[in-house]
Amino acid sequence: MKTVLVCNQKGGVGKSLIADEISFAFERDGIIANHIDLDQQGGCIHSTEQKEGAIVQVVDTPGALSSEFNEWIEAADFIIVPTKMTLRDQEPLMRMIDIIESRKNKKPVLYIMNCWNHFNTSRDFEDWFESEYPNLKICNLSQSELFNHAAAVGKSVVDLKKASVPARQIEDIYAIVKYELGIKSGR
Repeated sequence: MKTVLVCNQKGGVGKSLIADEISFAFERDGIIANHIDLDQQGGCIHSTEQKEGAIVQVVDTPGALSSEFNEWIEAADFIIVPTKMTLRDQEPLMRMIDIIESRKNKKPVLYIMNCWNHFNTSRDFEDWFESEYPNLKICNLSQSELFNHAAAVGKSVVDLKKASVPARQIEDIYAIVKYELGIKSGR
């Protein structure tokens, strides 16, 4: 079984949102996937579920380093590291990059710049990231109230408003996940 690990040692960066959206995407695609919520704070729409015939699992981790963290990274086939785009998030992100990049058996990693907006702070953070880590793959996920509306009705932002920018960004992220895992559509 393939594992998508959604992790960052910092809380509040969008791990649960992204784990949910990836799980929703597998469901839409007809791919049997387990959702594993290791974050005791909750926040996921999906609950931990082990499905028969699952070929992939999406693992949402807590916003703190724990003794199991290295094991989770080793077990992952693909790692997603969301971050907000503020100075408060910079140092924890740098530590996460060091932890992941120090592995001998490197895994594919996608860094998601969550709550991207048109203000200078987001652009400055993105410029900093690209200059410090020019070889790391990033995607932006726009700041949008649509995520809250979707969560309120237990849906994906894609199901709520497919033509929206956040929905297209989620679909782009999902396409990267499927590509990196070598998973074809289930339908």
